[in-house]
Amino acid sequence: MPRAHPRGRLIRHATPRVAAEAAEQTVNPERAGDVRGSALHRIRFSTEAQLAVAVLVIIVAFASFYPRQFASITNAQNIARQGAVLLVVAVGQMFTLVVGGFDISVGANMGLASTVGALVMIDYGLLPGMLAGLLASTTVGLINGVLISRFRVSPFVATLGMLTFITGLANQLSGGASVSGLPPGFSLFGGTDWGPVPSTVGIAAVVMLLVWVLLSRTRIGLYVYSIGGSRETCVLAGVPVPRYEVFAYTACGFLAGVGGLMLMSRVRVGQAALGQGFELLSIATAVIGGVAIGGGQGRLLGVLLGVALLSVFRTGMNIAGLSEFIQLMLIGLVLILAVLIDRLRAAGRRVFRGSIRAGREGMHPGPSVGRASAEGSEIDPHPQAPAKLPESRGD
Repeated sequence: MPRAHPRGRLIRHATPRVAAEAAEQTVNPERAGDVRGSALHRIRFSTEAQLAVAVLVIIVAFASFYPRQFASITNAQNIARQGAVLLVVAVGQMFTLVVGGFDISVGANMGLASTVGALVMIDYGLLPGMLAGLLASTTVGLINGVLISRFRVSPFVATLGMLTFITGLANQLSGGASVSGLPPGFSLFGGTDWGPVPSTVGIAAVVMLLVWVLLSRTRIGLYVYSIGGSRETCVLAGVPVPRYEVFAYTACGFLAGVGGLMLMSRVRVGQAALGQGFELLSIATAVIGGVAIGGGQGRLLGVLLGVALLSVFRTGMNIAGLSEFIQLMLIGLVLILAVLIDRLRAAGRRVFRGSIRAGREGMHPGPSVGRASAEGSEIDPHPQAPAKLPESRGD
């Protein structure tokens, strides 16, 4: 039987089932079903609705100014092909953000997966090359997770060091050049269409479905969100926190490898710099989509809308003829704006939760008697009633 903490929380001796229930009720109010969860759900829905409106406004604006170039089926397909690669990487980045970290090595990891995959494909064939690329990127994510969760290295320091290391490694393996001569069948992984659907879109849809099941229908998803909401509470509840943090970074590395192979299939070469810029784009789209920096909040629909907004915006800027430098400036401003919006959301959530907590304390005041004066850590389950005052007899 788990022992109860004096303040009502479970400590490390809790069973997995009780730990899951404690984490669920403590840091995931949407699943606990209380009033706070429903209100936060409405806040997230409004954020996603605002993103959908913003995407529509941008589409209408560019289609009005450039109807022949922008408002075409070919352009829509190009946006979908480009956005699908970013979506896969951003979903991986979402794992690390939700547990309270981030990974700025995903771009270099994409380049490593493409370089290793291309080199192995040329010598050993299609399937071994794809497996080798995914294994390389997944290993990078695993190492990041171990450094951050087990050795408590800062996510920025760990992933920045890994970015530098694997960039040098990929260039060393390829001799600083692009690797070409890929097998023709590899085009099915992102370079061609699956019937009427671009292959990158089909892969992204499969990834989204699998991640949705993982996050919303398994205990892994519950723990990942719970750790981001309150790591200390999960430790007290008996959740194996380092294990799930490692899983989050490993998943991010694996999906970065998938994105790298998809991009390599489109451009038909493996290159160390293939994923350059995706580290910031993946963070920006996730944060724009409502994933909280600091953890505990984020939904796949929001990430999808964030990717759609940034992909449409970038394509529109290209059609408008803006220089690459101005595009970088505008994308940087969008990233800063996304972080500011995230801070405002976090402040709003703190105010809302504070008002709920104050209301609950007003309705259920804490016990003021029965607490041990010497120890200050135990509550007497049978406090003595206060002495009854003598009744007045009217004289």
